[in-house]
Amino acid sequence: MSTLQTTTSSSRPSAQAGDTYFETDTKNIIVYDGSNWRGYVNDGVSYNYSSGNTHSGNFDGNDYAVGTVGALNGVSAFSTSFWFRYQGTLGGSTHIPLSGAGTWYVWVNSTTNIQYASQSTNVKDFTISTINDSTWYHLVTVHDGTNATLYLDGTNLGTQTVNSVPSTAGNAFNIGRFTSGGYFWNGWIDEVSVFNRALTGTEVTNIYSNKTYLNPTAIWRLNDDTTDELGTYDLTNNTITFDGTNKAY
Repeated sequence: MSTLQTTTSSSRPSAQAGDTYFETDTKNIIVYDGSNWRGYVNDGVSYNYSSGNTHSGNFDGNDYAVGTVGALNGVSAFSTSFWFRYQGTLGGSTHIPLSGAGTWYVWVNSTTNIQYASQSTNVKDFTISTINDSTWYHLVTVHDGTNATLYLDGTNLGTQTVNSVPSTAGNAFNIGRFTSGGYFWNGWIDEVSVFNRALTGTEVTNIYSNKTYLNPTAIWRLNDDTTDELGTYDLTNNTITFDGTNKAY
């Protein structure tokens, strides 16, 4: 009987279609399909979106997408993942990539500070290394019920105590603005995903390094529209344009 070869997520070998390995750090079985690695686990399938990213969403300080993500309502934990590149100056009214029903938001406040708020009033600061407007960054927020942990480009920025997950976290889910007015994003956003659970550090690494998403609730690729890749939570587009040249990867 042949032995299943092993690898890690950071040292995957050159492969041919059909090659199969056990990934020791993620505990996934991965199969190369000729273009991308696909990961399979006991309780679900990892969605690999490393290919097919043709566009990003281009937000000019007034654009946004909005809808309802019912799977986030009434949960004890949820997570978000997205790539961003800002344009111009951070702060002022152009700094909100994601928000939900006025009860939570993530705010790129300055080139050295990101804020996360739960139930709006509970605002927490996370210090980051200086970022610039010529670079794409990957940001993950993980709300486990009582704490928020943020990751920038796979690096853990720390954990802070926040309010419980808002019961209406999925109502008026916004990409590119805070609720119904003001605080819009100016720049690009790409590959937005949400999860109705707290992501692990390994899952965050898999998204950032391998573009692999394990059992997401919804994914908006922003290739040429604001539909959910998984088919449930399409958003309404309000004047977002789609950029085929400037994208996260």
